Amino acid sequence: MKPRTIGLMALAACGLLGLSAFVSHGQEQKSDAVFRPAIPKTWDDKAMATLEVPLANPIGSPKHVSADYYYKIPVRPIYKSYAVYAFGHEPTGYMDWLKRQEPEIVWDDKGHAPPLETEADWIKAGRLVFEAPIHYNLNPGITPLEDITDPAWYQATGTPSDGAGRLPFYSFVVRKKGQVDLGTESCAMCHTRIMRDGTTVKGAQGSFPFDTVVMFSFGKGRFESQDIHGFERGTFAVPWLRPDPQAILDQLSVNKIVATHEAIPPGVMARHRSSPYTGFDWRERQTLPRCHRFATAALNCGPDALCRFEPRGRRLGQL
Repeated sequence: MKPRTIGLMALAACGLLGLSAFVSHGQEQKSDAVFRPAIPKTWDDKAMATLEVPLANPIGSPKHVSADYYYKIPVRPIYKSYAVYAFGHEPTGYMDWLKRQEPEIVWDDKGHAPPLETEADWIKAGRLVFEAPIHYNLNPGITPLEDITDPAWYQATGTPSDGAGRLPFYSFVVRKKGQVDLGTESCAMCHTRIMRDGTTVKGAQGSFPFDTVVMFSFGKGRFESQDIHGFERGTFAVPWLRPDPQAILDQLSVNKIVATHEAIPPGVMARHRSSPYTGFDWRERQTLPRCHRFATAALNCGPDALCRFEPRGRRLGQL
């Protein structure tokens, strides 16, 4: 497996994540004509320096790219997206209908943009960014298109659908007429919760079984053993500690690695620079300052993998 291409086309507007939750709190004086929310700067060098608690050994503390670098990253266009349905729930002829749709860019830096006049416009725009996928057709990545049409995938992963039979963690996007792309890794993928009555809550601790879904691909033999161990090492290794507490991952069989991740419940995930034994729980981060929440959103669009570790200066993916 080749290392995943870093999303250098990270969306400059990614700071809109969660805007629907914050917009009324940072609002400037309203006029009847135009609503003007006060939006924190997404990438601020001083704020980034305090985003993470520094480690006792500075080699292990990431050094993020500068604001100057970040704001030179090209804007990722957002295309009109369409619902993805769980197996057995897709309307008759739906895929053929999608293939007849014209590509439509709804937001970029070349003149396409949603209306931003009223408070409702801004909330809708925030949701648009929240649901925008970062990657398309990752094969054999998180979820190949073939998986969502396979009943065995649902049985093995427990991936839920909403009351209308949709999978709100994914989206279909038409970037070229006749070609339907499966979009993944949006903010919504990890932060959409399906309730018991089938309704969804956006921005919550999610119910997508992230680790189990990835392990489905591992268990299907889509990756070589050396690639799986390389993924674990690159994601969780702590090479500046002697001994490395994550070194055990190199000694585990593929079946044991799969079982370790499958034990992680939906809504909790083995995030990079954490550990499959200490999953990341978003509920522990609800006290983050607003500027840090926006920066965290931007980091997950790709720039997090551009950080360096001093004094060796190696990137995250090289550790």
